[in-house]
Amino acid sequence: MTDYIVESDSRQMRKNILLLAWPAILRLFLQSVVGVVDVIMVGKIGPSAIASVDMGNRLVMVLIGTLMSLTIGATTLVAHHVGAGNREEANRILQQSLTSGFISAVIMALLGAIFSRSLLKLMMILMEEADPFILHEGSIYLRIVLISMIFGLPTMVINATLQGIGDMKTPLFVMLITNVSNVVFNYLLIFGIGFFPKMGVIGAALGTLLGRLAGFTTGLLVILKGKTGLKLNWRHITDKIDWEIIRNILKIGIPAAIEQFVRQGSQIVYTTLVAGLGTAAVAANAITMNINTLSFMPGFGFGMAATTLVGQCLGAKKEKLAHRYAKQSTYLAFGLMAFASVVLYIITHPMTALYTDDQEVASLAVSTLRIFILYQPLFSIFMVLAGALRGAGDTKWVMYYTMIGNWGIRLLFSVLFVFYFDMGLNGFWIAMGVDIVIRASLITKRFISGKWKKANVLRTQTVG
Repeated sequence: MTDYIVESDSRQMRKNILLLAWPAILRLFLQSVVGVVDVIMVGKIGPSAIASVDMGNRLVMVLIGTLMSLTIGATTLVAHHVGAGNREEANRILQQSLTSGFISAVIMALLGAIFSRSLLKLMMILMEEADPFILHEGSIYLRIVLISMIFGLPTMVINATLQGIGDMKTPLFVMLITNVSNVVFNYLLIFGIGFFPKMGVIGAALGTLLGRLAGFTTGLLVILKGKTGLKLNWRHITDKIDWEIIRNILKIGIPAAIEQFVRQGSQIVYTTLVAGLGTAAVAANAITMNINTLSFMPGFGFGMAATTLVGQCLGAKKEKLAHRYAKQSTYLAFGLMAFASVVLYIITHPMTALYTDDQEVASLAVSTLRIFILYQPLFSIFMVLAGALRGAGDTKWVMYYTMIGNWGIRLLFSVLFVFYFDMGLNGFWIAMGVDIVIRASLITKRFISGKWKKANVLRTQTVG
């Protein structure tokens, strides 16, 4: 495995970054392609079906966001311990995170099964009349997808800990198994191919569940074998929870979880506001978000690489090297996302045509997509530097900036553009662009200050 914490010239550093980033980008790209294919399949049923899946997924992402403390905290701590040469402690973090993740996912599934219909109905409060198709199909979809997180969240934990040791290829393999299974079962169950029943939106949810089951099984087998550098001892899987490890994970992870909750929670608010514009606007908004995830991938991938590299460098007490890796990761991500934005701008019309034949929905989606594409390169700055700060354990400031952006700047300008200037769906996306410009500026200032290097996440961690 590459030694990332050895001092190198800029060329070698970029090579190291790309070695980590390309599997992460490809993994996220495959995940996004599956999301695109899912929405395209569901879109053949109609705009109400797209809206059902989108609104259900918004709620799922909020709940997942609250549990991101386990994955982000685990990645950071594992990276620091690997940098410090303590793999035994990294294995303990894997076991404790996995056990906690499974318990948390079960609780989330139970709560979702009870409250899914009520939550979905609340999201449609601004509609003149709640769409009965969305309410019925969406609530069933939501229940099944939340149950699937019993497999999904532990898989996220496995991938996060492997990321901490610098192994990005195994999570790519796990995601490939998950996504291929998801697409195959979606196709069979949405449309009723062969002896499979035609289940529509519910079939999409079952496809997600079966895909996550396949991914979890694959990931579990990998860490039980232990060939990647982390090994789960089956005899220790039922060990009591080590609250000292959990406290250290949560100390880093809770601000990150709040950040994700704030970000995803704001999406609920905006989806609720969009719902007030009608089903066509909800469907167009879903298509825009779905397509945008494809061009986000370089930013997220380089952000993951920055988390690992910064964490390992700081664990080895090499602050200057951590700073250099963060800068080089940002430069690479900005360039790739600028290129992706140009390509996406050119192919906007054919991309939206894949999702829907409804001209109103397609026209709205093209307009909003082209607005946001202009801001995407700047978004890469925030994504990568946020990853660097997470790797340092400085997660509070990422949380603060997300709160300021999503619940302050973006909400204020959304109300101004949409309801005062009557700009419709476009107003929401212009407001998001203003939010990104300000957040990118704030996190750049924090990075330049260098204060993030002093988090010292290992100071209370037990060794050995």
